Amino acid sequence: MLTEKQRRVLHDTLSAPARWNISVGAVRSGKTYLDFFRIPARIIRADRAGGIAIIGNTASTVERNILAPMRQIHGERLVGRVGKGGAARLFGRDVLVLGAYQKGCAARLQGMSLSYCYGDEITTWDKDVFEMVKSRLGRSTSVFDGSCNPASPFHWFKRFLDEEEGKGAKVTCFTIDDNEFLPPAFVEALKHEYAGSVWYDRFILGKWTAADGSIYTKISAKPSDFLTSAVPEIIACDMGVDFGGNGSATAFALTGYTRGYAQVITLDEYYRKGNISPAELERDFADFVRRAREKYPLRDVYCDSAEQLLIRGLDNTVRRQGLGVQIHNARKYPVNERIRFYTALQGSGRYFLLPHCEHTLQAFCEAVWDGENRLDNGSTNIDSLDAQEYSTERRMKEILDTRPMSAPAEGA
Repeated sequence: MLTEKQRRVLHDTLSAPARWNISVGAVRSGKTYLDFFRIPARIIRADRAGGIAIIGNTASTVERNILAPMRQIHGERLVGRVGKGGAARLFGRDVLVLGAYQKGCAARLQGMSLSYCYGDEITTWDKDVFEMVKSRLGRSTSVFDGSCNPASPFHWFKRFLDEEEGKGAKVTCFTIDDNEFLPPAFVEALKHEYAGSVWYDRFILGKWTAADGSIYTKISAKPSDFLTSAVPEIIACDMGVDFGGNGSATAFALTGYTRGYAQVITLDEYYRKGNISPAELERDFADFVRRAREKYPLRDVYCDSAEQLLIRGLDNTVRRQGLGVQIHNARKYPVNERIRFYTALQGSGRYFLLPHCEHTLQAFCEAVWDGENRLDNGSTNIDSLDAQEYSTERRMKEILDTRPMSAPAEGA
């Protein structure tokens, strides 16, 4: 079932398509759901003399955001799986599926002529990939559909839309309130999580808003609200490690989770500025892990993957001393994804620190924007933030999915 707005956009863009048909707006606003019906119609109607492509940040995000939901609606027979060549059989046509997160991805489009292209998460693309897509849509009947969350008003894609809207582009803006199928309690929870942050304007109101000033406004305004001395039952625990040197610090963060991820708590930290020898690092790491495992169920440690030699040293220390943990490379998701995660946790009152974790608390309070990025010039403690973020990366989606009334909503 579609919302009234989704039905209108679907009808308008199928009956009289523009060259560029773009939905921009809030998370869970329904802007992408309508495409699960628009994409099949486009593929069936597409000129067979040209190719078809579906492009996202990565091929895996295309699978998660587009192909898997369409498969649930239309079935495995019509929505196939991506093969080794990077193509999937969709509604009787071979469709190229690829990522656009870096410039090199554009090479796969060279020499192609596209009759139809769908773009997911366009504001996460490398601009050169988008420029390549534009050059491949060379047929008089070529059509591009796409969706994205808004970013900075100075983003290259915003400038493109401003130039093309009313000429070659139809742009539809969505707010979270446009999705009438979302439970009201869920909508209020999202609004509360992002209140006071740049993400509220972007992911609730659907506005192109510049990032400016403090990143974590709630914790920086009143740090004491996020400190707790009473530790509830910790059912799982992870550790993050950021390696220092050349003016930065080595930092460890120990993070615990209560049942159902109701609370995420920084339980302990380590912070040492300046250079540290591998032997000192391994000794301090072993002491920290032993201390943690005396109190908490720590099993997994996630380390900055840029330092493989140091990681091997920690892994050898674990094995040699029988510390009982597993060493992993941190996933190192984009920094803004990690920022959104902690903004949401702090906004919903689910993130806390033990009082002695002073470096981590200070790092959150002092983090500021530098344009669209987090300031990282040595003037603020990015090291404790990185360690804290590495400790929770693999659980981020699962933790956010436990917000109240977060069951998937029809038409979302």
